[in-house]
Amino acid sequence: MSRELEVLQRRLERERSARREAEAILEQKALELYHANNALRSLNEGLEHEVADRTAELRTEQTRLRSLISNLDSGVLLENENRQIVLVNITFCALFNIPALPEHLEGADCSQSAEQVKHFFADPDYFVARIETLLLHKEVCVEEVLPLADGRIFSRTFIPVFANQKYLGHLWKYRDTTQEYYAAETLRQSEEKYRGLIENMELGLMEVDNCEKIVRAYPRFCEMTGYFEAELIGRSAVDTFLPPEFLPVLQEQSQQRSTGKAGAYEIQIFKKGGGRIWVLISGAPIFGPDGHIVGSLGIHYDITAQKKLQRDLEEARFKAEAAQEAEKQFLANMSHEIRTPLNAIIGMAHLLYDTQPTPEQREYLDILRNSSEMLRNLISDVLDLSKIRAGHLEIQEKAFDLVGMVRTLVKSSQLRLDDKPVSISLSVDNAIGHLVLGDELLLHQILNNLVGNAEKFTEKGKIEVSVRLVGSSDQPKKIFEIRISDTGIGIPLEKQEMIFQSFRQVDGDIKRKFGGTGLGLAITKQIIESQGGTIQVESTVGKGSTFTVNIPYRFSDIPIQDATYSEQVLQELDAEGKHILVVEDNHMNRKYIGALLRKWQVPHTFAQNGKEGVQIARSQRFDLILMDIQMPEMDGYEASIAIRQSSNPNTHTPIVALTASALISQKNKAFAAGMNDYVSKPFKPAQLFEKIALYCGRAAAGETITGDTFQFHPRLDAEALQVLYDGDLEYARDMFEVFLQNTHSELAVLEAAFQAGDLNAFARQVHKIKPTFAMVGLSDLEELLQQLETAAKTQDPDITAIAARYDTLKADIPNALATVESDFEKLK
Repeated sequence: MSRELEVLQRRLERERSARREAEAILEQKALELYHANNALRSLNEGLEHEVADRTAELRTEQTRLRSLISNLDSGVLLENENRQIVLVNITFCALFNIPALPEHLEGADCSQSAEQVKHFFADPDYFVARIETLLLHKEVCVEEVLPLADGRIFSRTFIPVFANQKYLGHLWKYRDTTQEYYAAETLRQSEEKYRGLIENMELGLMEVDNCEKIVRAYPRFCEMTGYFEAELIGRSAVDTFLPPEFLPVLQEQSQQRSTGKAGAYEIQIFKKGGGRIWVLISGAPIFGPDGHIVGSLGIHYDITAQKKLQRDLEEARFKAEAAQEAEKQFLANMSHEIRTPLNAIIGMAHLLYDTQPTPEQREYLDILRNSSEMLRNLISDVLDLSKIRAGHLEIQEKAFDLVGMVRTLVKSSQLRLDDKPVSISLSVDNAIGHLVLGDELLLHQILNNLVGNAEKFTEKGKIEVSVRLVGSSDQPKKIFEIRISDTGIGIPLEKQEMIFQSFRQVDGDIKRKFGGTGLGLAITKQIIESQGGTIQVESTVGKGSTFTVNIPYRFSDIPIQDATYSEQVLQELDAEGKHILVVEDNHMNRKYIGALLRKWQVPHTFAQNGKEGVQIARSQRFDLILMDIQMPEMDGYEASIAIRQSSNPNTHTPIVALTASALISQKNKAFAAGMNDYVSKPFKPAQLFEKIALYCGRAAAGETITGDTFQFHPRLDAEALQVLYDGDLEYARDMFEVFLQNTHSELAVLEAAFQAGDLNAFARQVHKIKPTFAMVGLSDLEELLQQLETAAKTQDPDITAIAARYDTLKADIPNALATVESDFEKLK
């Protein structure tokens, strides 16, 4: 019993021991599991954070990529393998006029998109077929050119997308390259054009480096020299082509190339085989990418034939000059030899007239005298001709009275024409007020010959001589135009050049009827040209001829006494009894000037245009003429010339221009037309007073009337009005009233001219009304009108700019008129 109990007890002990071991093991494993579970939990949490961070990064990258693609200037479309839109940008939508936002298109099917937009392209079928080809082969295509139906040019890029050899979709990129395409096309055409020009001009091009080694020889140069390009590459250009005597020329040109300068020069070069040719070379430096000179380009033109022609011409010229010199010497010697006995013949003929010859003998003596005089004139002409051709003609410049000389010549001709039904008249430009510097004897010879021819070939009618200044008046030398017109026999058109040739006349009948040697006009022409002048002829058979001589002279400082007026004498004249003619088309200007003249108690007469002014000037004498420039019917220039040149009591009456232009050229033009002075519009009373005092005497002046202080509207130029009216408010009121009465009708004329598109009439009307705005203080509108006038008178007027300025004027007119009317009511 005890043994069994002992066994049982040991068994229980073993079981307890085993259980304790199992519990220890279980406890250990549980602890390990706990730690493993904690480690797994920590790892899981780290992975979750990493996944979250990576997801955020991917979202950021996706956002950045979308933003980048959205802002590209190219249209981008990304499709998946099923042709569904993954991504598209706003530029793509704009290029193809898609009326939807890019984000609304994601997921859309693009399988029919090519058909929907193919009408944009010049070749719609090709556009569709090409897309199908690219999708089928899945090959990269970069910057493919696609012309559009409207003339624009698109470029297209196709990029298939693969990952681990798996096709995921594709990307389309479209870009508007119209400007780039046409710029490149223009450049290409330009290059082809100039390449063709160079080839057609037979120019040989060769490039060398800085050591004169040949880098390239173009086909025409090889043809010119007989070489193939392969024979020349790498060879020294100097050793191959340059004769030793031309080495200094090339060295000088190479030095210029090294400084970046181009140049042209003539040398000889060797051809293959040893022959030589003359070439004209235009050389220019060649610059590398870094801006440094890496060589030079020579353009060669074969001038061998021209050089030979030049040598032949030099030889011919030398022979001709030798022959001409021999001819001149012969003529000079013969002329002198003949003149000695001829003088004796003429002298003895004159003595025989004193021996009381019989009528028959007197007839013989007349024939002898006329023939000897003709022979002497011929000898003189031959001597003059030989002197001119030999270059021995001496031009002596000194001061002389050109006007007086011409008047004397015409007076002499008038006496010679007493026995013929021919009248002769003279008109002289009033602007010629000083002696001129030139050769008086040569000019007398020229005019004596031309007037003498007019006398000779005019049986009845008239001869007219005129002298005037032409061309620019601001040059040191003035061009004097002298015209001699007649109503004589005239010259056929085909013979008009012949008359200036030596020993040539129009035909034999003229020589037999009128005599002469045919040398006069030839000598006249050469004398004129030797002084830098020209001569021309206009003629009609049976109606007459006009010879025009243009010859340059400088004015001296010496006035022509007969044509000048002493200011001192004029100022000492009493204004009482003086009478002024005012030629002015503007009603307001007439009222303004009339008020001033009445205030100064100066009698005056008005003419409303230049034509009327000339008519009045012919009927009575005035002491001063105030002449507006821009007028209808006849402007101030024409009217002044008519008064100066025609027979009337006011040929020498002082004329003062009333001009709205401050340009020197316009003032000079006034002087050239014969005017003595000018006043610029709008003028102050003191300015007009000064001119009248100068030309009519200070006694004509009166005292100005001053008025109470008056505050003009701020819109008006009060300072200018105060100066203009000098406090005379009654006078100012009258001018404001005239302005308001006339401006509406004047503006209507201006509007009609503008609507008709007649810019000349528009400019004339602007010029006419412009001063009136200054007279009522609207200086800003006067300036605007000046701008309109200038713009309308330009050679190529800007219609849009003129219309804009004119609209500004019209918009401001109602306010301006209301302002003037308001001040007018206050002035009343």
